[in-house]
Amino acid sequence: MGKGVDLARQAGATIHADVLDDLKDQLLIVFLKRLGGTLDIPVTEVDDTGGYTLSFNVDRGVFHFTLGRKQ
Repeated sequence: MGKGVDLARQAGATIHADVLDDLKDQLLIVFLKRLGGTLDIPVTEVDDTGGYTLSFNVDRGVFHFTLGRKQ
């Protein structure tokens, strides 16, 4: 999602980029709430995310997230 925000800003769509940034913040809050409000993650695990992609779509008011491996 970071590249999408950068591309939106470069294209002059700063409002869209701001919306994507806000969405990322909101999603982290929702995910953490679902996990009970507390989560400890080692730095090495965060650093090891480069081989994955996160995609999502919205259908009938529901976000659907999919984690995939980069090819």
